[in-house]
Amino acid sequence: MEEQSSEQAREGERVEIWGGSPLNDPLAWLQGYSEHSVDDKGRIIMPQRFRDLFDRSCVLTQGWGKCLFVFHPTTWQRVQINMARLPLIKEEAVVLQRYIIGTACFVDIDSQGRLAIPAHLREHAQISLPTAETQSIVVIIGAPYRLEIWSKQQWKEMNARLEDAVLFQAAERLNLSLDLVR
Repeated sequence: MEEQSSEQAREGERVEIWGGSPLNDPLAWLQGYSEHSVDDKGRIIMPQRFRDLFDRSCVLTQGWGKCLFVFHPTTWQRVQINMARLPLIKEEAVVLQRYIIGTACFVDIDSQGRLAIPAHLREHAQISLPTAETQSIVVIIGAPYRLEIWSKQQWKEMNARLEDAVLFQAAERLNLSLDLVR
């Protein structure tokens, strides 16, 4: 992150410029898939490869499609800044702020690498506590600047709905080019 010149910042105010190159930010390179059991207290293990980046805390909030988003506190600060800039008089802005900011909570990662998913977020993501008869399994995936936590059942259902044509159309609408030759 760069700092703006004193002429650009208001007197005595430090202004950070977001949006540096993702090449230098390890949080932009989150990736991978893992499955973990939910214990009877609603806790899951944060995979070691992610835990090393997140250190001792993270922010959990509702995500799209019945998942949970997990943000590093620094990334969360960026999300909050962007959400705070949205106009209060626009219904879409208020809805997004309620959905993302209103349901967010800081969660500590304990010394055993576990994080407790609050009940309201487990309910949103349809993550149940285990019973004597059934386990509760979550899927944790890495994506740029966030992790996603899914109930295994929701993950399967979401992936079953995806078709190649939908993915190709999304890539085209986003002008995504996967040309690997320079």
